[in-house]
Amino acid sequence: MIIKNMFNNYRYSSLCWQHWSKGLFLGWLLAFSSPSFAAQAIATVSKNIVGVNEVFQLTINVDDNVNTNALDLSNLDVHFNYGTPSVSSGTSFVNGVVTRQTEWKIAVAAKEIGEFTIPSFRIGASQTDPITMTVMKSTNKSASTPSKPEIKIDAESNKNQLYVGESFRYTVRIRIGEQMSQAALQAPSGDGLNVKQVGEDRQVETVLNGRRYLIITRDYQITANKDGDILLRGAKFTGNLIKGNRGFGSTLQIPFEQQADDLSLSVLAKPADYKGLWLPTEALELDQQWQPDVNEMKVGEPISRTITLRIKNAEQSTLPNLNLQYPDSVRVYDENPVYGSDNEFTSMTIKQVIIPRQAGEITLPALSINWWNTEASKQETSKIDGLVLNVQPGDPSTQAFLPPQALQSDNAAPEKNTVQTEIIRDSGWWPWLSLCLAILWLTTLILLLFEKYKRKQQPRNITSGQAKQPLSPVDGMIQALEQDQPIQLQSYYQQWLKHSPNHPLHDELHKAIQNVMQREYSKDKSQKKEASKMDALLIMQKLNKNTFENVNDKSSALAPITPQ
Repeated sequence: MIIKNMFNNYRYSSLCWQHWSKGLFLGWLLAFSSPSFAAQAIATVSKNIVGVNEVFQLTINVDDNVNTNALDLSNLDVHFNYGTPSVSSGTSFVNGVVTRQTEWKIAVAAKEIGEFTIPSFRIGASQTDPITMTVMKSTNKSASTPSKPEIKIDAESNKNQLYVGESFRYTVRIRIGEQMSQAALQAPSGDGLNVKQVGEDRQVETVLNGRRYLIITRDYQITANKDGDILLRGAKFTGNLIKGNRGFGSTLQIPFEQQADDLSLSVLAKPADYKGLWLPTEALELDQQWQPDVNEMKVGEPISRTITLRIKNAEQSTLPNLNLQYPDSVRVYDENPVYGSDNEFTSMTIKQVIIPRQAGEITLPALSINWWNTEASKQETSKIDGLVLNVQPGDPSTQAFLPPQALQSDNAAPEKNTVQTEIIRDSGWWPWLSLCLAILWLTTLILLLFEKYKRKQQPRNITSGQAKQPLSPVDGMIQALEQDQPIQLQSYYQQWLKHSPNHPLHDELHKAIQNVMQREYSKDKSQKKEASKMDALLIMQKLNKNTFENVNDKSSALAPITPQ
């Protein structure tokens, strides 16, 4: 009987365990199987009474794992600004219950006053309920961002009345106390005005009433191209304000723009009785320097003249050409003008090298510039004096060889460089020929340097009781060429020409020295100065060789028996 009861109890326990196991398995199966009902979506806001541009948080929850890109916020564009959503999703298992959730947090701000509705959002098969928002001018319930951003733009100019062709300075200052992105400053504009930025922006940080600000300053140069009353529209500052409160999962970018005040300009026409090139400005300075500052010199000796013109609030393109008419008794070599700016002045500096060609009294011209003083409203003239030179005859050995360059007159138009472009499909044999010539040139240069080194190593046959012998004309030309002294080169050349007027290499040497002098004083920087010096050096080496052979022939005791 006892055994029978034990058997019945074991059978009952087995049946209970089987039923409990089946229930647990079905529970797990239902928990991890796809739900047969739609997920629930809920939208909430941190507050529903806000001020204009006051940031609040919109939160959307879905009790399921869904695609994070399933939320479309484009319905908010009409009445609200919003930032990039912050998305989170996850799955949790607590006490045998599986919970899935996807959440979006968005920073939102209303654009204008009124009562607006945040529309419903559809996420898969779920849909949120709409939310009504009351937007006021300001709200006392919130100490969040004020409706007026801490940004201010100011502009100032040094004048509002000017003459046509005159320029003035326009300065813009922006004080920024907000976080911003994509900030930009649009230049001022106006009909008949040429606007150009001057220099780089200047930035400085400062603290005002406990708040940190960034101050940006930019200068413009504005030139009037026509007379009359002109409205100058102020510079405009644009960008996006970055907003967001603590705890928000995203930031909001609110478009912002602010424009400086407009300025009315009165542009006066050029006076009818004005004479000369029209140069309206508040100040004009004209200076010069002579080097050396002397009144007496010899033929062939150079003198340099440096002229500096400074005009206040002027564009570089409006600076005049300083053309001077020099007499034919001198040669003039002009360097390219050098432009610069100092404070509110634009400057132009030109340098001229003047070399007298003949003896006598030579008058170098003065220079005068007419300009209109816009402060005094009258015509003025700035002038620099010329120079009277008493030129003495120079030793033919010291007269510099001058390249035949004609001095352009004041009315001569500058020569226009015509550049033609040719497309070469097949280079042919020219690259190989150029390579061979380059190798030959390098070989010649190495040989010349080697000969020069050998010549320096040879002992000089000078006794201790004798004075140092002067250089021969040929050696003097070689030394002057190596030391880059064109005046000395011409001097030794004149000495050699005096003693060897009918030398067979006369024409070849004359042409080589002429090329050296032209490269020395030429304006064209692309000419190969070293190549011309190398050609002249080769000819001088030939002269030294011929001179040495002639001396040996004359000093020989017996003439050769067999005629050469």
